[in-house]
Amino acid sequence: MKPDFHAQLGLLKELQEIDLRLNEINEKLEALPEKIAAVESLYLQVKGELGMSRNEMAEAEKTRRHEEMELTSSVDHAKQREMKLYAIKTTKEYQAALKEIAETKKANKEREDRVLGLMEQIDTLTKKITQLETDLTDKEAAYRKEDEALKAEETELKKTMETIEARRPAIVSQLDVKIVRKYDHVRRRYPDALVHVVDGVCQGCSTNIPPQLFNEMLRFSELKDCPSCHRLIFVNKDEVKAEEVKE
Repeated sequence: MKPDFHAQLGLLKELQEIDLRLNEINEKLEALPEKIAAVESLYLQVKGELGMSRNEMAEAEKTRRHEEMELTSSVDHAKQREMKLYAIKTTKEYQAALKEIAETKKANKEREDRVLGLMEQIDTLTKKITQLETDLTDKEAAYRKEDEALKAEETELKKTMETIEARRPAIVSQLDVKIVRKYDHVRRRYPDALVHVVDGVCQGCSTNIPPQLFNEMLRFSELKDCPSCHRLIFVNKDEVKAEEVKE
């Protein structure tokens, strides 16, 4: 016995609604990792910047301590040389000592400037680190919250998908095997494997259906293929004038 056309069409429409919904859910699931990564990247960016600033701070502190130790030692050395100036007996030695003291004081001045520069750098870094720590706390909280929300969404989407998928076998079992095979074949290329024809035009590819084929469709006896896109096509009976119907 030939399957009832309208019953088969109704089942196929229902099947496609399920599959389109499953496609929509699957696309959302595939997009979730990218959304999570985008939120996480903001958090990791601040975290990385904070780490670099802390390293820069530690290096500046280390350099400052070294320069201060060197400065203290050099200042003491210059004072000792000045104290011994009066003990020098020859003019040549005296001039050499004065030159050494002058060069040491010049080096000390340069070292003092470097220490001051380092102190300013440390002060700037301290303020930056304080701000970054606050930003990191905010970004981490936002990331954790968004991550939790997206994972909850993922769980809900998977549950919905399972519920919808559970309806599919019962519908497929009622459909003609040839129709299901054709539908699944077309669906590999088009999510909407089944489309209707309006005013003789395929709503899938916007191509005019040949008059003879359209007339055959008006018999409402079997599903046809669009000659252009090869989708399964049908005509809505309530959109066709009464005199055109071929049943």
